[in-house]
Amino acid sequence: MAKKKKASAPVPSVREGSARPHAELVNNGVHVFVDDQNLFWGLLNGGQSRAYRIDFGRLLLAAAKDSSGKARFVKSAYIAGVIPDEDSFWTVVEKQGFVIRRGYLSGSPGQQRSKQDDAFLITEITSSLYEQDGPSTIVLVAGDADYVPPLIRANEKGWRVEVAFIDRGLSSSLDPVVHEFRTMSSAGIQLLPKK
Repeated sequence: MAKKKKASAPVPSVREGSARPHAELVNNGVHVFVDDQNLFWGLLNGGQSRAYRIDFGRLLLAAAKDSSGKARFVKSAYIAGVIPDEDSFWTVVEKQGFVIRRGYLSGSPGQQRSKQDDAFLITEITSSLYEQDGPSTIVLVAGDADYVPPLIRANEKGWRVEVAFIDRGLSSSLDPVVHEFRTMSSAGIQLLPKK
């Protein structure tokens, strides 16, 4: 009986954007910004069921890799959404010790998500450009055109801009302000059932 080969993780597809060249980077760290609702709807539109759940730890590690799959240090992360206590994200945070900023929750009973998450995420991107050592690298996990204005500012300040997303829902408006697009596998960021 032939021995089955262990499946290797799929290599993400990578393509260049058309942003003007970035300045020399001050470090190899990344600042990751995740619009989880935008990602979730992209996953649903790509054929995933409503039962699909994102593992934010796996997502963060996938987003932080460079185009060759090499891990980079996370300098800060902003997640626009609720991260469950049992998510592997907290183990990643503990091991790497980076700055985390979480999504802003509504004060209304029964409504856990703020309708202003996109605006807060945009604010956090802009704050990073002025408050963090730079130029450095921004990795955006979102596919919509709402993020073009802060990415224009990132380009003006010489930062590198990358988008790590799935193969659905990516706006062509991002192309002129992004240096690199990477496609993440939905299986690679899925919350796995506990054994």
